[in-house]
Amino acid sequence: MATTRPVVAHLFFLLLVSTAPAVRTTPDATTTTTTTSTTLQASCSKTLFPKVCLQALKDNPECASATPRRLAELSVYVTAEVGMTVAAFAHHELNGITDNALYKCLDTCSEDIEEAVAHLSALTRELTDAKFLELKSWLSSTLGGTSTCEDACKDAPVSDVKNVCVTKSFEFEKLLRVTLDLITEASGSMSAAEVALPPESVASSPAYGAAAPFGGYGSSAGEPAASPDTPPAYGGAAGGPSVQPRPYG
Repeated sequence: MATTRPVVAHLFFLLLVSTAPAVRTTPDATTTTTTTSTTLQASCSKTLFPKVCLQALKDNPECASATPRRLAELSVYVTAEVGMTVAAFAHHELNGITDNALYKCLDTCSEDIEEAVAHLSALTRELTDAKFLELKSWLSSTLGGTSTCEDACKDAPVSDVKNVCVTKSFEFEKLLRVTLDLITEASGSMSAAEVALPPESVASSPAYGAAAPFGGYGSSAGEPAASPDTPPAYGGAAGGPSVQPRPYG
């Protein structure tokens, strides 16, 4: 028995030493969270609206290890979801409106947003280099133009529904710009060989974007200007085309 105890003690010591490295190399929850935050912040910092970018994507755990291309995809899904919700809000508010100018305001805003959602949705159905670059081209040409939503609403009477509609439209524009920036960041390895020319109807369609190149959001008299650094409440980030719109408000 006297010789057995030292042997057992020695074996127990070896077991502790052999398992210690495995314990030390296992990351704890704090390390994982920090890595996730750092990865997403690095990508969002390259966009024009970093806070909006973080707000839109921070709840999706996939962002911890997502490639730049995948982050761009996730941004497309979220932006399309928000766009559908804002357009649905505008359509809902059209019911019961008797003022022609206000009706034109909401109708024009919803049509612009629906056009953008159509382009976003086209990419979610076919995630190819060609579709990515087509969307990038459309967003680039659209976001620097005149905001048809704001123009259509400038003559509408001041009202809560007008203010909310225009503000939500501005928030959607910010997400579009974030999506464009993320696509641009990921597009370095994409091939333009299969990119088709935009349809004539799209090329000649009214531009959807801020009156100034994304940074100076103006608003008509009586309308609140959306702060560029104030992120809207998007909820959880979408992960694919099956995402259903949530109530916006």
